[in-house]
Amino acid sequence: MSAQSQHERRTRHYIPWLLSRVLFCLSLGLTVACQAEPPSGVNSLEKPAVASSRSIATIQVAQIQPSSRDSQNTYQSQPLGVSFEYPKGFIVDDTNEEPETGMAGGRGTLEVWTQADYQAIQTTEFEGTELPANVSISVYRNPNRLSLQEWVESRSDYFVSPQNYTRQKVADQDAIAFQSTGLYEFENVLLPSLDGKDIIVINLARGSGNESAYQQVFEQILATLQPLP
Repeated sequence: MSAQSQHERRTRHYIPWLLSRVLFCLSLGLTVACQAEPPSGVNSLEKPAVASSRSIATIQVAQIQPSSRDSQNTYQSQPLGVSFEYPKGFIVDDTNEEPETGMAGGRGTLEVWTQADYQAIQTTEFEGTELPANVSISVYRNPNRLSLQEWVESRSDYFVSPQNYTRQKVADQDAIAFQSTGLYEFENVLLPSLDGKDIIVINLARGSGNESAYQQVFEQILATLQPLP
């Protein structure tokens, strides 16, 4: 067989083989392309899953908030012009909310006790002795419209050795915090009433044990206290 004939024969065999390879490659490319599409589809399916987890988080927060509120009590005092929240397990004693006798320029006082301390007081366990340290909310008149610190300094009979003054916000109003001494060590926070005629005093007494419980209610009252119009 001549070299030309051999070349023609190889060419006749080569062309079908080449076409089959081209078709094979084309089919392979389509297969790869088809296989490459699902990931985008998978990504599109994953997005709702993310949104779903966000919805669950929102629902969980919504469920937690009511239970948090359920653990609080609210006390509103029209005579003193204040309202505040305090944790369950505490008692607000309003015996001196509207005192019958004079209170040295004061309008009244609310005492906050743990249930255990309150019950002990009611059963005269502390009769003849000093009551345990606690938290109190008092309202005093400020007819001369003194600044908070000036008013404190004018009441040396009540605030002994006031020191470490700091400024802070309570109920979106300018307030001052300071320490004083006496029968107990006191943490005091003062703010004006809405009309400026009175001064609201919140204090925490330390020194008779159970301070962590009273610290909790002290902070809760400061965080939720609202002067009433």
